Amino acid sequence: MQEFNHRDPVYTKTVDRYSRYIASPGQRLKFLRTMLNTRQAPSAAWQRWLNRVPFVGSLRERAVLVVEVSKYLPVETKLPFSLKLTALLYKLRVAVYAAALVVAFSFGIGAVYVVGRISASLSVSTEAKEMNGSSPNHIAKRDGSEAVKAISAMGSTAGLPPEKVWLAESGDGYEFYSNGARILTEMEIVGDVRRFFTFKLDRTSELPANTDIASKPVGIVFHISESDIVPFNDRNNSSLKHASRGLLEYSREHRLYNYVIDRFGRTYRVVRDEYAANHAGNSLWSVGKNIYVNLSASFIGVCFEGKYEPGAAIGPDAINEPQIMAARTLTAVLRSKYGIADEACVTHGLVSVNPSNKLMGYHTDWVSGFPFEALGLSNKSSSELVAVSRFGFTYDQAYVASAGGSRWPGLDQAEAKLKESASRDGISVEQERAALWSDFQRAYAMQHALDRERARGESEQAE
Repeated sequence: MQEFNHRDPVYTKTVDRYSRYIASPGQRLKFLRTMLNTRQAPSAAWQRWLNRVPFVGSLRERAVLVVEVSKYLPVETKLPFSLKLTALLYKLRVAVYAAALVVAFSFGIGAVYVVGRISASLSVSTEAKEMNGSSPNHIAKRDGSEAVKAISAMGSTAGLPPEKVWLAESGDGYEFYSNGARILTEMEIVGDVRRFFTFKLDRTSELPANTDIASKPVGIVFHISESDIVPFNDRNNSSLKHASRGLLEYSREHRLYNYVIDRFGRTYRVVRDEYAANHAGNSLWSVGKNIYVNLSASFIGVCFEGKYEPGAAIGPDAINEPQIMAARTLTAVLRSKYGIADEACVTHGLVSVNPSNKLMGYHTDWVSGFPFEALGLSNKSSSELVAVSRFGFTYDQAYVASAGGSRWPGLDQAEAKLKESASRDGISVEQERAALWSDFQRAYAMQHALDRERARGESEQAE
């Protein structure tokens, strides 16, 4: 077996088309994981040569896909005609191969390739859509990391880019978007109106902010609720729903997050987008040449119901596939609506700071292990931690331990930048930290005063 190569888009698209015969999202995901990660490589030279022949070259792979799809169909469901035809052609493959070679020499390989690709695409896509009314009776368990890979592979060729996502339908208690995102609005409330400064990354003596106070969210911070976890199985169905409802009500009461994704993959809007939720606390992140301080006002907070454990953050009893798929579509919706850059989508553990002791990681949820790629995002473990390199924060062993005990590229990059800055200024690293710390204090004081003013205004309105 060879591991699936993301650079083979033709095979990926073919697997995606065949997956549409399977109605259950869970079963479909298992099929995708199996076929994308266990693709058989042709061993004989003649087989490798045959794979280059248009249309019939993929006959062997499509026959394997037919066999695998049939395993996920209900017993009473008849095999669609196009799948039966593929199976028949494979049985008669010697004659088919010979006929194809004759046709190739007669009419040209290019024409056969175009006709074959179009006919295969139309037959599989059309019939798969017609069959989606049936559903298997159960969803099998699967390994979390493999499931994440399958979601990533599926989204790499089948997803809508953020700029193509739009609100398709809204009604009492819900919104439905073109990429399949369904946001439940029955719990949504208002909060403090967003107001924040944008600070410049360039080193200056005064660290000025933009003259205008912004109110449009510029990023997303992902959280995990750190809830007590009930084993995720059908025997605990009532307890699971009760726990999710409790988290939603608590989040609503304290205006903790803008969105909560429960363990069934349901996405709830809690605090409306135009209002700041109390999710990020003392925090720092950079987007391009801009720096944002205390991200509750500038970033949208998205929380997964679950519990963070370094090295075991994904799985049936951590965050699961329905949650990851819901987060992927929600992220695309938010990026489309507000023009949010990839680099502005980050986790709480990478932005959280503690000004009282100048340490990173007052909160450590998702310091590592977050499935960025499955959400269509770049992995932020490679992003420089500007809290260290630009503002003089440091970290302790507990912070590294929260990432599983290993350092990561973004942390090393920040340390290297700090040392370069100190060398350039002709001072020690500790002296450089002290100088940078004064920059943070000015920025923090400005944003903190704005936060207090915003909260005071909302309180007066409520009275």
